[in-house]
Amino acid sequence: MEFVRIVVAAGFALPAVSSVALAERAGSASDLAGVSLVSVLSLGVTGEELAARAAEDPPAAEPAPADPASFWEGWKRNFDVGLNGSEGNSESLSFRARVGAQRKVAMMESQAYLEYVYSKSDGKQTKSRGEGFFRNDYSFADTDWGLFVWNKAEYDEFQAWDWRLSTFVGPSYTFIKDEQTTLRGRVGVGLIYETGGDADEKITPEGNLGVDYAHTFKEGHKLFASADYFPSLDDIPAYRLLFQAGYEILLSKESNMLLKLGVTDRYDSSPGLGIKRNDLEYFVTLSFAF
Repeated sequence: MEFVRIVVAAGFALPAVSSVALAERAGSASDLAGVSLVSVLSLGVTGEELAARAAEDPPAAEPAPADPASFWEGWKRNFDVGLNGSEGNSESLSFRARVGAQRKVAMMESQAYLEYVYSKSDGKQTKSRGEGFFRNDYSFADTDWGLFVWNKAEYDEFQAWDWRLSTFVGPSYTFIKDEQTTLRGRVGVGLIYETGGDADEKITPEGNLGVDYAHTFKEGHKLFASADYFPSLDDIPAYRLLFQAGYEILLSKESNMLLKLGVTDRYDSSPGLGIKRNDLEYFVTLSFAF
């Protein structure tokens, strides 16, 4: 028997401590759950060390939610509307409506919207503009690089053209992405086609250099902005600029109602005869998520 005790002591290198004593030293028997007496003896670990290791081990991370089975699932939608008017020495009316949708999955972000803006002053129409937009941002695994693709259709009664169609594609790079801030840049090439009015009725190539920014200050308060430079690749040095910025304020969490304030500035270095180069819009709308 003495020989057996010597072998056990040499083989396991552990003082004779019962499992009950180990539980008492750890402070709770639950801290030793899943640890067999054989593993304790073979490792030569005391109850205090077991408790410390249990406290150091982080809890298992929850699995990420699975992506929707269909592309048509998982969309978040919103409807924006704004109406301004005045009467007296002058009469004016301004109307803006927009329906949008956003979708985020593991490797892709999508956004789409339809928008129409109408203005009238002293009985004379001053703006009638519509726009449809769709964009996908693809992410590459284990890198900040990605790929963007967008398509846009524009209608404007106060431009040299009536319709403008455009499509762009190119790489993107995400500089910042966390719970509060997103900053993404992109470089691409594309084609535009203008028709109606005094348009040239031809397809022309353009470049695109753009940046998107969004920051959430606190719950219900968000700043967003984007800037795009479109150099003509067919009529150098002609170019277009597009700048958009706004601020969202959550008014009611129960009804998903937000207040949006923003500005859109469009600049065209060659707008056509009798057309102003700069077109500035500012707006205040109510937005309803559904």
